[in-house]
Formats: sequence, C-alpha cells, structure tokens
Amino acid sequence: MDCFQESLVDVVICLSTTVRNDTLQDVKEQRVSIKCRKQLRVEEVEMSEDIRLEPELYDACKPDITRLCQNVAFGNAQVIECLKENKRQLTQRCHQKIFKLQEVEMVDPELDYQLMRVCKHMIRRFCTESEGKNTLQCLKQNKNNYRLNPVLRKACKADIPKFCQPILNQATPDSELEGQVIGCLKLKYADQRLSPDCEAQIQVILQESALDYRLDPQLQIHCTAEISRLCPEEAAAQEQTGQVEECLKVNLLKIKQDGCKKEVLNMLKESKADIFVDPVLHTACALDIKHQCAAIPPGRGRQMSCLMEALQDKRVRLQPECKKNSRNRIDMWSSAAKVAPAEGFSDLAMQVMTSPSKNYILLVISAGVALLFVMGLLCGRFTKRVTQELKDR
Repeated sequence: MDCFQESLVDVVICLSTTVRNDTLQDVKEQRVSIKCRKQLRVEEVEMSEDIRLEPELYDACKPDITRLCQNVAFGNAQVIECLKENKRQLTQRCHQKIFKLQEVEMVDPELDYQLMRVCKHMIRRFCTESEGKNTLQCLKQNKNNYRLNPVLRKACKADIPKFCQPILNQATPDSELEGQVIGCLKLKYADQRLSPDCEAQIQVILQESALDYRLDPQLQIHCTAEISRLCPEEAAAQEQTGQVEECLKVNLLKIKQDGCKKEVLNMLKESKADIFVDPVLHTACALDIKHQCAAIPPGRGRQMSCLMEALQDKRVRLQPECKKNSRNRIDMWSSAAKVAPAEGFSDLAMQVMTSPSKNYILLVISAGVALLFVMGLLCGRFTKRVTQELKDR
C-alpha cells in the first residue's frame, strides 16, 4: 500500500480509497489498521464539512459551484449538498467526483456530514448502538414513527386526526406508537381516501417497506414468529427484494397468529391499490406494464386493473413470468377473500374493480339492475291497471 504523498489531503484520499475497496470486496482483513481507520474518520468528517478542504474535488467542481451554487455558503457541507441536488447538471469531471463521494458515503453513512448533522438527535436517541455502516438502516426503520418524520406530519396534518384519532387518544406524549399511525394511514391509502400530499408520502413508505419487512414496525411485531416458522430462508438472506413479504402472502392460510394474518391481508389490499407496493409482481411484469399500460397513471389500482384485464384478454401475450405471478395474485386474493370477506360497500367495490373478472361481474350487475328496472315497470303498469278497473266498478 503506497499512500506516502505530498500532502495530508492526498494521504487521506489514498487511505479512504483503500478502506472503501477492502469493504466493498469484503476482504477478511482490512489493510488499514483499526487505530488508523478511527483517525482517518475524523479527518474525513472534517473534510466533508467544507469542500475546500478536498482540493481535488473542489478543483473539479469549481465551475459548477460558480454556475449552480454561487449563493450557497461554504461550511456545513452545504456546497456538496447543492452539487448532489444538481447532479444531472454537473460537468462530467465533477459528476464523477460527486458519484465517488456518494459511493463512499453509502459504505459509511457517518461520512455524510449533512445526514449526520440533520439527524444527530435521532441518531443519539435511537441508533447509538448501531455501527457506522448500519446507521442509515437504523434511520430508515425509525422513519416509520410518524413523530420522527416531520415531512410526513406536515403532509398528513389533516389526515392523521381525521382517520387515526383513536390511536392518538390511547397514546402518551412520549410513546413511540411503533408504526400504528402510519399503519392506519396505509389502510386509508388502500381505500383511496388520503389527501394528495399525504398519499404521496405514504406511497413512498409503502414502496420502501414492501422491499424490506424490517421497515414495517407492525409487520415485525405481529409476524416475527411466523416469519421464523414459515420463511426462515428468505429472512436469513436479508435481501431487500420483498421475498419475506412474498413468502407470507403465499403462506397466508398457514398463518396461525391473527395479528400477523391481519397484517398480510393489509399488504394484499395495499398492493391492489398500487402495483409498486408489490415488488415481486412489478419486477416480473415491468415490460408488460410498459407495453400494455403505458397510458395508465400509477396508483389507485389503475395499473393493477390494467394488468389483470390484459391477463384475461386472449389477444394479449404476457411474459411467462408475469403471467405466472399475475395468476398467483388472483389465487392470493381469493384466499384473502375467504379469510376476510369484504366489509361494507367500499371494500366490495375495491374487490370488484381489481378482480380479473371485473368486466363479467359488472355485466352481471348491470343485467340484474336492468331486469329489476323492467320488472318494476311491468309491476307498476299492472298495479295501475288493476287500480283503474276497481275504480270503474
């Protein structure tokens, strides 16, 4: 390892690159000692606070700073954050340097000065026992506490008291609620009853938690035992691809705990409202959605309905994996209907509109209504005639 350069900055950059490469390659023994890595982190954090302390990065991005961030003050990593926000407009040389910086921050989030500064209180409270590389995961998990998510609280300030007041009434000022409020908002998202701003925030949370069950506090609380029993391999893999959630959906009828069963039923309901909340199906059908449903906006069950209609249309040839997963969803929804029948007209309407036989069901309902209307007319005429005959007598 040759890091003996002319300046301290060059030495820090050289050592940082070595540590990053060893981490990414998952080597058994790091080439940089623990003592050196601790001191290195101090130097890196100081450098990340002000871009001018990183001459190579500053030199590469100087024209971009003048063009895009001229009114941004140095210090507190504000200039670096400005460059990140305008990444698509950067010159190639600066873009490469910023990308390399973000790559380092992904390996060790503690080197993201802005993240650590803005989230320092939350990190101290909830993530003190997490290793540096796990800080980001810890922050994501705690984001599902609505009290720790100011953006969500602002977007849903009217929706939370409107739909989730009973949960708030039972809570103390210091209670964390463990995702109950967000769980409540998720259900209203599936029912398409949230305000646009709140719906957008809940959509992001749903899509993130659909990829990693550990980001859904209520699912973790109620389904930990069932996951260990039914999905041990998927949980052990710790892949953020939604495989644990998929396993729970497939094994719905085998779930013994009512709380877990309810959470999985909620997941199925949420996925009907937004196909992005069903990552396994969306991945399998991405190409078909692009071809068959390009004009259909996402959300509110529209793309899911479009996909199910394409599945029923004999003229449409879906990809084999998409067809297989779509049929699996129909079986899952059928199982869900047996476990928890539709409650009320809104749930029934949602089941009908997302059913693969939607057109047939609507045709039968329309025919039934028309028949009742005709019978009403005939009965009305008959009654009128009888009444007239009685009067004539």
